Parts: sequence; C-alpha cells; structure tokens
Amino acid sequence: MGVLQASVLLVCLALFVGGCASSPQPGVAGPYQTWDDVITRWIGAKKQDLYYELGPPNLHPKESPDGMTEMVWDMTIDRMPGQADYYRTLPPSFYGGLTNCQLVFFADPDGVIVSGRRIGCD
Repeated sequence: MGVLQASVLLVCLALFVGGCASSPQPGVAGPYQTWDDVITRWIGAKKQDLYYELGPPNLHPKESPDGMTEMVWDMTIDRMPGQADYYRTLPPSFYGGLTNCQLVFFADPDGVIVSGRRIGCD
C-alpha cells in the first residue's frame, strides 16, 4: 500500500470515529425494542417532542382541573404518523399487526411528561 493510500485510509478512519455522537441526540430515539421502552424514553421529556415522535394523539387529549393533560395514542387505528413511523423505529410488534395497543401519557401544566402506561401492546 502506498503512502497516499495509507494516508487516505487514516483520514477516513478518523472521520468515521470522530463522527459518532457521544451523547443522545434529540429527535427520533429508536429503534425501540418494547412498548415499555417507548414509555420510559419520554418520561421527563416535553409533550411537543413526543408529538413529533409519535404524531399527535389520535384520541382527544383531556385536561384535568389541576392542569394535567392525558394523551392517548391508539396504535391500532389510523393516526397521523410521527417520525417513529417514518423511520420504522417502533417496536417490532407494531409491524406484525397489533390487536390492542394504547399508549397513555400524562403531562404536567408545563408540558413535561410525568408518567405513562400501556394498555395491551403485548
């Protein structure tokens, strides 16, 4: 191997290694392995970022008197897609034909997700 080829190889390796992210980046988080991973990922995150990932909830959000908002995504009926749909990062069971799967998230008055759970999604 010539000096020029070796130099090009070293530069390519340096760019490859140096181009890796050292911390999580905002945006698409997947691929998710389980539906519990989807829920866990969003606790403490902003509601608007969750909407970007999953699309808007397809069941009407409910706001309680204390300012908390309940948001429900029924993954078995038509909904507006989010980034996770476009990049196919939802759990593998989503692509196998779910029969019952709802994701329920609660956000505080500041729009921060404080809890979540799933109904079905097995």
